Amino acid sequence: MNELDRLGVPGVFLVTTEFKDAAAVQAKALGFNPGIYWMPHPIQNRTPEELKTMAVEAYSGIISMITMSDQI
Repeated sequence: MNELDRLGVPGVFLVTTEFKDAAAVQAKALGFNPGIYWMPHPIQNRTPEELKTMAVEAYSGIISMITMSDQI
């Protein structure tokens, strides 16, 4: 549990689908099971318009995850 968890601040781990295995290893190493929202891969070569579209598409899923009682 990190400081934000102790303070009751909800959060979501945003990860691209390419890094599913790495995300699992990192979560285990840190000793917690984060809420993970999977984003399309890749991110770095997207245009600003594409990034905005991705953010708009992800928004409701992310908000749902951080407002779920078991994620807080």
